[in-house]
Amino acid sequence: MRRTIAYVLIVLLAAGCASQFKEQRGLSKPMVALAMEKIQRNDIQGALIELKKANMANDRDPEVFYGFALAYWKTGKYDKAMANADRAIAYGDKLGLERPGLKSEAYNLKGTLLFGEGKNEAAIESFKNALKDELYQTPEFAYRNLATVYLAMQNIPLASENVQKALDYNSHYAPAWEILSKIYLIQGRTNDAVEALKHAILEFPGYTEAHWELAELYLQTGNEDKAKEQLIEVIKLDPEGVFGPMAVDRLKDMK
Repeated sequence: MRRTIAYVLIVLLAAGCASQFKEQRGLSKPMVALAMEKIQRNDIQGALIELKKANMANDRDPEVFYGFALAYWKTGKYDKAMANADRAIAYGDKLGLERPGLKSEAYNLKGTLLFGEGKNEAAIESFKNALKDELYQTPEFAYRNLATVYLAMQNIPLASENVQKALDYNSHYAPAWEILSKIYLIQGRTNDAVEALKHAILEFPGYTEAHWELAELYLQTGNEDKAKEQLIEVIKLDPEGVFGPMAVDRLKDMK
């Protein structure tokens, strides 16, 4: 009898908690959506304000923590980004089918952070965890990231295998073509590397890094005219960033 009563109490408590979370999610969800829009516009301060409001309304919403992780990652606060990615993973199942793949997105971000710290094996494990959920909507991101880690470890077969999986899932994913070009270069397939970069740019014309790398390849193969075209494009796309000034200097050296 006591066991039955205890079981009923547990069920009622769980139902009450679920109902409370649903109500709190109704408050936090629009705030998170607004924060994500601000992150996309690079308004990180505005995003953090919205996320803090959302966290006050619902301190167990995994999407809030994922938003924090993204915002802190973009501002170079990697310890805070990691802590919030872990919280997003811990609470990730609470949203169920309302936000499929959120835990995988958090695992993918965590893997990126770990790779930045030079923790390759831990990063690989995190990217693989991201791929466990069949509802993950952008697995090409994790496959491409796995390829990047394996490339850094000079494991070319696994880098090739994973970049191919990324392209099999989404052949329009420009960063996968860019990584493929690096693999081709290591294999001595310069012409294929050029074609891979051209494909990356075809998919994403504003891909500054791909334009820069293509210019470098054209210079290596003695095609200065095409190299100049790519360098000029880099300057247009990134006049005050990292690549733009480098492209200016490279054009000056060519004269």
